[in-house]
Amino acid sequence: MISLKDKVALVTGASKGIGRACALQLAERGAKLIINFRHSGERADEVVQMIQNKGGEVLTVQADVSQKRDCQKLVTQTLERFGQIDILINNAGVHVESSIDEVDEGGWNRVMDTNAKGIYMLSVLAGKSMREQGRGVIINIGSVAGWFPRSVNTVYAVSKGAVWTLTRALAISLAPQVRVNSVAPGIIETDMTSLDDLERRNIVQESNLRKRIGQPADIAKTVAFLVSDDADWITGQTIIADGGSSLV
Repeated sequence: MISLKDKVALVTGASKGIGRACALQLAERGAKLIINFRHSGERADEVVQMIQNKGGEVLTVQADVSQKRDCQKLVTQTLERFGQIDILINNAGVHVESSIDEVDEGGWNRVMDTNAKGIYMLSVLAGKSMREQGRGVIINIGSVAGWFPRSVNTVYAVSKGAVWTLTRALAISLAPQVRVNSVAPGIIETDMTSLDDLERRNIVQESNLRKRIGQPADIAKTVAFLVSDDADWITGQTIIADGGSSLV
């Protein structure tokens, strides 16, 4: 297992799903964690307890990454507690499904502010600290929806397409001290993607080359590699992690 001992990792949207899995995976490898959540305080506390039970160091910070003042709070409290930020996982995101003619301005802004603007603002603020300390890694969680939009997820797909461009732009702007990559999951079994319907579950399972349902841990392990020194030559890239899926 690749060690992340003495690294400090800030994970947004870490109370559940992929963010939760990333936090637990990085903690298992020795990183000190900042668990960000917006609403799910009780679930964030569960993650904290799991990390502390294994002797890990962890801090929780409630913040809405769509707001610049909250992004600044995240960075400030992380630096006050641990003195550095080595890893930033931009995972927080919202999903809206509606036909293109039903999307209102409020829905558009809510998705874009969290999924795109939030990544930009927090990366700039954390990236400044990383450049000053001479090192850092940022991972943005995107989605294959950014390449393969459906008629009912236009806004979400646009926001995730922006993640691809943001990743490249941030990698260029923050180089050479900071590496920036993104991971684009396919269908992963989380609260955001319900697979309770057996027929739907079977379709998803048979649609990928691995012939199983993708789990948050699959993405977390990919992230853990990308933040490690073993991935030092990888930056500005988006890694598709979908089990070789044919679903769009």
